[in-house]
Amino acid sequence: MILAASVVPEPAPAFSLLFFVPFRVALERGPAGFRRGLWLGWLTGFSCNVWALDWVIGVLEAFGGFPFVLALPTAALLWAAQALTFALATGLAEALRARGGPWWAHPLALALVFAGAPALFPWRPATGAVGWLPLAQAAELGGPPLLDLIVLLSGAALAETLLRPRRAPALVGALVLGAALGGGALRLETIRARRSAAPALSVGIVQPNIPVAIKNDAQFLAGHLATLQDATARLEARDAELVVWPETAYPYGLPRDARREPRGPRGLHGRGARGPLLAGVLTYGGRCERWNSVISLSPGGNVRGVSDKVELIAFGEYVPLWHWLPPLRAYFPCPGLTPGERPRVLEAAGARVGVLNCYEDVLPGRARVVAADDPELLVNVTNDAWFGRTAEPYLHDLVARVRAIEARKDLVRAVNTGVSSHVAATGETLASSATFVPAEILADARRLRGRTFWVRVGDVQTPALTLLLTWVAWSRRRFA
Repeated sequence: MILAASVVPEPAPAFSLLFFVPFRVALERGPAGFRRGLWLGWLTGFSCNVWALDWVIGVLEAFGGFPFVLALPTAALLWAAQALTFALATGLAEALRARGGPWWAHPLALALVFAGAPALFPWRPATGAVGWLPLAQAAELGGPPLLDLIVLLSGAALAETLLRPRRAPALVGALVLGAALGGGALRLETIRARRSAAPALSVGIVQPNIPVAIKNDAQFLAGHLATLQDATARLEARDAELVVWPETAYPYGLPRDARREPRGPRGLHGRGARGPLLAGVLTYGGRCERWNSVISLSPGGNVRGVSDKVELIAFGEYVPLWHWLPPLRAYFPCPGLTPGERPRVLEAAGARVGVLNCYEDVLPGRARVVAADDPELLVNVTNDAWFGRTAEPYLHDLVARVRAIEARKDLVRAVNTGVSSHVAATGETLASSATFVPAEILADARRLRGRTFWVRVGDVQTPALTLLLTWVAWSRRRFA
């Protein structure tokens, strides 16, 4: 639970380092071996996920219709599945320790497995690293895998030094952590100066705070649109050059081939709102074709571009196995939403904007695809109302902050019920909202160009760790 405390309720990266001490003590109270490591690693991962993702039960009850007696075991299945990452990595490390493997095999194995393991909500050992901004700057070189390695290796060195005082682990830990903090501090100042010199774009963020229970109720749709338009007009009166609405905020849907906004009371502009918009909408085509989209709308009402959500959520946005199990079609006439081919960079208010829809901003690989097109800033639209008054919106915002560092782009997040925010290219939160209140944020975003090493090259660490651990496994050398 110490590791989970590094992200909930606030980022506390020191806990990412400290968790290795009791972890190693527990492991070394018995003989090394794959099965024992697997079991203790799974227990550790399970407790971490229970602490960090306890809100899953409420989501299943409120929006899945699950009674508590079903919601609890269903949530437990998720926690157990995500604990397999810890289990596999610790089992591997303990198998190597049984062969005389080095103390650093465990953090390397964890970093390796976390880099490749799928997760429904992928928080990681180094998620809380943004609490130490200098440390987090390494993300532009190696993304989350490199941050994980720095945090895990430093923590394991601390544990080894306390358990068996030796010079080598202490030196390794000090060098790794010192280099990350020192280099990051220098890089922070460089990026801050670069941001200050970059062209500015005043971006208005609308947080309408529309409850899920009435979001699609026909009698409230006109009122939802009026709420969005009124907030937009107020932001434009404060000189917003571009306004962003959250995921599927527009309440009516648009034809897939629409070239301009609807005329009349369903128009997106109105009630004083007249400028460029990035709006979350549902677009539709044939009988079963619907996309979770973001449209770029010009002041004249023309649709300048559409970006579709690629990573859909099982059961919430699509029915798994619908195409392969015909009986499902009797209960679900359509398979759900249609995934987009890839997120796109949209032209809006004269700027190139990279769009991340919903939880795509917690997926490093998806964000890399967008950043590879060299947008000038990143925009995320989300609806986290499903999660209620839990830690999820704060954890979502925390994970998303690393995307700004990886790509060296400002990140603007418009979230229906919060947390909405403006994150600088340094990973610093410059403005944010509370949850479950209407809010309007005017962000002084900076337009930055260029691709970082992480965006251009990607994850070179994982294959390197694979080769290194393979060598350790097959080496006859004793490392103890």
